[in-house]
Amino acid sequence: MKILVVDDDRLMLEAISHSLKKDGYDVVIAQDGYEALSIIDKDKVDLIISDVMMPNISGLGLLSLLKQFYFNNIPVIIISSLAKADMVLHSIGLGAVDFIRKPINFKKLLSLIKKHKK
Repeated sequence: MKILVVDDDRLMLEAISHSLKKDGYDVVIAQDGYEALSIIDKDKVDLIISDVMMPNISGLGLLSLLKQFYFNNIPVIIISSLAKADMVLHSIGLGAVDFIRKPINFKKLLSLIKKHKK
């Protein structure tokens, strides 16, 4: 299973990537929404984990574009420290399959990935 992790925080990218690779997942990383879209256009990705607050295209902007052009065929788990109810509901409304709060509980993240595995 190939997972795309999108976050502008390099340390967060490395932490998530390391955890997922340790669990046997193929991981690709992007530091913003544009880079993520470029990867999705070139490569098959089975699941996306994306932060909300990023330069250029935010995680919610990425969700909107995925909904519009990819018809929500790629499950997206949103991660954010902004875990207010309206942010969670807005993310789900845009097509996210789940939302996880930062700092990330990696056990919970792995459980969500298994839950949304195609």
